[in-house]
Amino acid sequence: MTEPHRRAIPRTVTDVLLWLLATDVAAAHQPQPDAPDRCANLRCTGQAYPCPPARDAHRARQTSTRPTLPARGRARVAAPVARFAGWFRPTPAQPTPLARAA
Repeated sequence: MTEPHRRAIPRTVTDVLLWLLATDVAAAHQPQPDAPDRCANLRCTGQAYPCPPARDAHRARQTSTRPTLPARGRARVAAPVARFAGWFRPTPAQPTPLARAA
């Protein structure tokens, strides 16, 4: 029997195995219905929710997907501020002394 969270893998997933493992762990570590601040998994008896496995599963699920790309289009760049204007003055080129053949 397939678990419902394993039916559809999002298109943004880049690491399928990591994503599947993360969703399995997240599904196993849900809050208790009568005490939503406690984990219902027997391995986490008495631990606050989200327990360390649930937090790790959340991070693994984020890691297994590629980030959402920003909107396409032209980037707007602000004009640079002339902070160093007038600090440096061009110096005249110094002639290089020619070596005389002796």
